[in-house]
Amino acid sequence: MGGDSVERRRGRRVELGAPLVIRSLGQEAPRSFEEQTTTNISLAGIYFETDDEPPYAINDAFMISVAIPESQRRDFPFTRLAGPGRVVRVTTLPSRGPEGKARVGVALELGANTTAYTATPPRG
Repeated sequence: MGGDSVERRRGRRVELGAPLVIRSLGQEAPRSFEEQTTTNISLAGIYFETDDEPPYAINDAFMISVAIPESQRRDFPFTRLAGPGRVVRVTTLPSRGPEGKARVGVALELGANTTAYTATPPRG
């Protein structure tokens, strides 16, 4: 395999630690809102690392909201993303969380109904 891997991402990713709020969909007892921090982001997907339970699984569906920190907004065409997403990859990481819990990397694919909100500069 090595250097012959195929890039499957639909959007250019940017390394960014931004606040991410997620809530499960499609379960009888959905999770309450969880706060995470993104590792990287694009208009097509989000990646974050966590040691929170319960574990994430492929095809889990979520409603997400991620806010671009004000200090980073000039580098993005949007200030916030919100809408549906689903888990497309879960990877066990070699590092451990603060309480010795296993850490996982979670890749979310954003749905077609995800909205990119932009700030309109004040006039005047």
